[in-house]
Amino acid sequence: MPEAPRPASAIVLIRDSLQGLETFITRQLDARGVEDRNRLAFPVSNLRPGDLRNLPLAGWNSGRCARTLSIDNKSRALHHFSAAARISFAATGVLLAEDVDRDIVAAPQRDWRGTRSRLFSSEISWSQILRERDLRLRPDLCKPWLRWINTATQLHRFDTTYFVATVPFGQDVDFISPNETSGDWKRPAEILADAGGDPDRISVSTRLIAESLLDVPSVGAAMAQIRDLHPLRPEITDHDGQWQIVIHPGRDLHRKGTLRDHAVAVGDDENDQSPGFLTLSDDDHDAEAGEEERDEP
Repeated sequence: MPEAPRPASAIVLIRDSLQGLETFITRQLDARGVEDRNRLAFPVSNLRPGDLRNLPLAGWNSGRCARTLSIDNKSRALHHFSAAARISFAATGVLLAEDVDRDIVAAPQRDWRGTRSRLFSSEISWSQILRERDLRLRPDLCKPWLRWINTATQLHRFDTTYFVATVPFGQDVDFISPNETSGDWKRPAEILADAGGDPDRISVSTRLIAESLLDVPSVGAAMAQIRDLHPLRPEITDHDGQWQIVIHPGRDLHRKGTLRDHAVAVGDDENDQSPGFLTLSDDDHDAEAGEEERDEP
């Protein structure tokens, strides 16, 4: 019996260049020490309880996050946004937050690298970092791009929401990783050319994202796109003696029950735009801590 997919978030940083749109992508080992399975991937992580507990929030409330993701559970929706911002900060140093003056953070504070290393090792939580530095998460800086639930035949299953974001003015990417992963800016066409047709070089979800960005001319055009966020569910089938992957778009089979909302501390009033703190709801206690840089689903 396949296990239920665990929720995860990934960040796809984009920027404008003279050659066109570029995205920050990593080359991630599928297995330690196996040199020939070096895979292209975007920074991704499981959802953690610390992403949501006492989370300082500005801009969008949890209700707006839920509507954007087309799911019913407000706290789970904000949890996905918060996890995407966490992995952005931990892996690339890009901080999607505002300060006490309600300005988007423009330059990193001192000792960011030490803080990010502690975040990787779970010595400190994401919401704790924001609170201690008087920062507030800005969910509106993350644009949901694609939701992918990997096949039931895989040992570990993930329900991953990919978010697109641009690097705020004054910030730069400072990539660090707890393993042998490396990262660089590439145009979508370069990513596809580098991977070729080798599935050991790129996952289906990463390929779909690169293909979806091929004809996007700029960051502004990407952020203005209207995206279908119904989950894509791949299935391996036998077609005339050849194995193929068939992708089923459409209705979320897990929408009811597993996405039931029990209690939300922020966002109950859809007209409330004031920043506040979000506490965990009952269903968020089941979120599992995950390694920041894991194999792509």
